[in-house]
Amino acid sequence: MKGNVNDDQHILNVIQKAFDKGQQGNMDTNTMIHWLKQELQSGYSIDTNQKAL
Repeated sequence: MKGNVNDDQHILNVIQKAFDKGQQGNMDTNTMIHWLKQELQSGYSIDTNQKAL
């Protein structure tokens, strides 16, 4: 159960970073999607049993 909390917190942190970057106007949609995929996959690559998004 504790792993789920950490995963959820990681996802929320990534979403907050994406929102902040979007507000600054530094990213278009395609760049944002690519950045999100990279951030989320890097968070899940720590646990090799977890499937990356």
